[in-house]
Amino acid sequence: MSMPIVPKQPHRPDLDKVIIDLLESIALEEVALSHLLNAEAEKIQSFLCKFHEDHKADYVKLISFNNSVNSTLSSIVMKEFLLLRKLETTLQITDEKVCKKKDHKDKPHRKKCPPLCPPGCKCDECKQA
Repeated sequence: MSMPIVPKQPHRPDLDKVIIDLLESIALEEVALSHLLNAEAEKIQSFLCKFHEDHKADYVKLISFNNSVNSTLSSIVMKEFLLLRKLETTLQITDEKVCKKKDHKDKPHRKKCPPLCPPGCKCDECKQA
């Protein structure tokens, strides 16, 4: 089975736009996760205030609440791992785009590639490349 060929179309974004879109999507998901963490913290504070005020504290409710918080935090941690993998993949795409030199193809990109300098840059790293 061969790879499908996707024809060039005028509405398709270039690689730079795709990378920017990927980074923006990661950032937006991180903001959403921060809101979830904040809401969970407020929920814990509210529960603890009510728990301390109640003289007939029910420890079964406390354990149930703890399990609920634990489940939510576990889901957030899994999502963070997926976002990390998405970021690493995006950085790989960026490195492959930047590093097209033949002498770099077998070496680790991040350590050997020149910086993202404008054409005609005279910095020391560009002179060595």
